[in-house]
Parts: sequence; structure tokens; C-alpha cells
Amino acid sequence: MEKIVKIVSVGVYAERQYQKQDGTTEFFKSRGLVMKHGGDVFYGEMKGDLASKNRDTEFNQNLLYVVKGYWKHRTWGENNDRHESLFYVTDLQSF
Repeated sequence: MEKIVKIVSVGVYAERQYQKQDGTTEFFKSRGLVMKHGGDVFYGEMKGDLASKNRDTEFNQNLLYVVKGYWKHRTWGENNDRHESLFYVTDLQSF
């Protein structure tokens, strides 16, 4: 998906260490964004190298950006009765 958005707010860059199934250690890298497209406001997350590359990027709330990414859905709860959709950012450029 590709949308033209304004950045409402930006979260801090985070690295969380975890252990893979083969016993090696990795880091999960992320930085969240709240974006606005028309009247819609949604949360998206940059992961991995994209998050690292933009760890210190200052996003101007008055500028337009082209965001590319994909939606992911998950269910959880005792009866799989809870739902969440999250937008994963794969590219973010000034418009």
C-alpha cells in the first residue's frame, strides 16, 4: 500500500534483544509513527534496517510524506476474540 500522509507524532527508536530458536542473539529494532491520511489517523511501525536508518530522523509535521507498507492482522485472547491490525512501514520519503 502507498499513501500520502502527514506525520502526527514519532516514537523513540528502540532495540530489544531476543534469542532466536537456534540460540543466537538478535536485536529487534523499531520506531513507531502516528500518521494522518485525510481524516484517518493510524499507527505504523518501521522495523529492522529502516528503523535503524531513521533512528535520529526529525520528521516535519507540516510536510507531506509518501509512506509504503503493509497491514498485518493478529488475533489473541482466550477464544481468539481480540483483534489488532498494525501497519508496517517499508519505505518513507518526503513528497
